[in-house]
Amino acid sequence: MENIQKRLSGIEPGRTFSREEYYTAIQNGSGMVLKEDALAYSLRKSLSDGDIVRVSWNQYAVPAIRQIYRHDYSEAAKEVTAKMQERFSNVRFQIFELIQLNEFVNHLVAHNTIFLYVENDAVDYAFDALKQEYSGRIMLKPSVAEYYRYLVDDEIVVGRLPSESPKGLEQPWETRMEKVLVDIAVDKLLSQIVSTGEYRNIFADSIDRYFLDTKAMFRYAKRKGAEKKFRAFLEKYEINLKDDKL
Repeated sequence: MENIQKRLSGIEPGRTFSREEYYTAIQNGSGMVLKEDALAYSLRKSLSDGDIVRVSWNQYAVPAIRQIYRHDYSEAAKEVTAKMQERFSNVRFQIFELIQLNEFVNHLVAHNTIFLYVENDAVDYAFDALKQEYSGRIMLKPSVAEYYRYLVDDEIVVGRLPSESPKGLEQPWETRMEKVLVDIAVDKLLSQIVSTGEYRNIFADSIDRYFLDTKAMFRYAKRKGAEKKFRAFLEKYEINLKDDKL
């Protein structure tokens, strides 16, 4: 649809809005009453053209300039964080949850998984400390088959945190997009959970929207012993990480 940005001028870049708010803005901007199917088509086209982005279920935004990546963690993830901070105050850990990807993927994640990465010496201790309280929804370094066999909502997957994992900018336990992207490319489990059809969207949208420390990404990939695998992934999917994204 022509002049889509003009028709959305009433919605500030970066503010989230619903499908209904989008329809209202389009009709106000066009000065016409449009049918439901025309409005739905406009929404799909705006998404495919990149004029708007999907943030979560029925939440969209007009892209602003590149910004620092932040994620509002679920209550389930915050609860696991609080228990880790209480019991292991001196242990490094980070949390990533699968619904963080809903900002970037075409097929939204319906069942969340909380990935708890703990520094190497404390992985087993953390798992043992949490397994009674979260019995039936916690796994220690599962295989792909085990992950899907025992998967439930808000499943907790405990794994090892490499020493070069980029620290969160606001809280050290938060997972930065730099780590997420590397893990999608090289992690044995996460690379199988995320659909290969979503790879390009996740990387392209992350690069376009957010400031990325590419040096930190390669340091992290190297520490995981997967730098060659990461570079091969970038080449295969024609992903260009430029220095000006630092």
